[in-house]
Amino acid sequence: MPEIPEVLFVCVHNAGRSQMAAALLEHHAAGRVRVRSAGSAPASEINPAVVQVMGELGIDLSARSPKALTGDTVRAADVVVTMGCGDACPVLPGKRYLDWRLPDPAGRSADEIRPIREEIDRRVRALLDELLGAVAPPDGRAPVPPGVTIRPMRSEDAGEVLAIYQAGLDGGDASFETEAPTWDAFDRARLPAHRHVAADTATGRILGWVAVTAVSGRCVYAGVVEHSVYVHPDHCGRGIASALLRALIDSTEADGIWTIQSGVFPENTASLRLHAKAGFRTVGVRERLGRHHDRWRDVVLIERRSAATGIS
Repeated sequence: MPEIPEVLFVCVHNAGRSQMAAALLEHHAAGRVRVRSAGSAPASEINPAVVQVMGELGIDLSARSPKALTGDTVRAADVVVTMGCGDACPVLPGKRYLDWRLPDPAGRSADEIRPIREEIDRRVRALLDELLGAVAPPDGRAPVPPGVTIRPMRSEDAGEVLAIYQAGLDGGDASFETEAPTWDAFDRARLPAHRHVAADTATGRILGWVAVTAVSGRCVYAGVVEHSVYVHPDHCGRGIASALLRALIDSTEADGIWTIQSGVFPENTASLRLHAKAGFRTVGVRERLGRHHDRWRDVVLIERRSAATGIS
């Protein structure tokens, strides 16, 4: 298998199944796999209901169009995934062929297509893990999970943001704080340009957030901030925190901020792993720094120093 493998998805009309599979693999692979799709008898346009259900995941197919299957397209691929194209797909030596038997979305409603989309997504994720061994994207870049949109935090998000904050505090390993602040206090303390939320693309519900505070008013520390990232307990493990950290890193680097720092309880191993994957390093441990729920707590100091800004 080459360093960057190429996958071809083929169905009859290249208007439904193969388009969804290709878009989902592109989304999850984040540049680690080349992806194409084609049809043995391509339609004139992508099924509008398919465009709709993919749009619910934040994946826009509206500008794409079906393409014809050619021998050259098959020859370029390392893996060919057929989805009901019959005998039209040529079988060439040295290629890996997979046959995914899935219902054709043609003539089906969006409600009927969503389960097909979810099954394709499950198979695409498994294929990607097999191809790459679940290797993280380069430079720690985390893809946004399907069905999630990362956007700037707005004042109307206040209730959900603070509820997620409180849920994290109630878990006991997020912070010395035990009660979330008021929105006014939260708003005053956090830098407006670097607050992001993860929202459910279909419902708009807030699933998590990240924000920063300035560590000092002195100009020498203008490029240093302290951050917090919280995810609703029902949505942990989906990659939401990683995507939020990536958004924060992008916005702070664009603003000339060179260091993001924080403190994490050593018992919060999930947070320490998350930050290590995002390029944070452990600076040290402050032992018995403060009392929390009637016991002394250590704090692991972590930081991420930008390689793109503040280096000259």
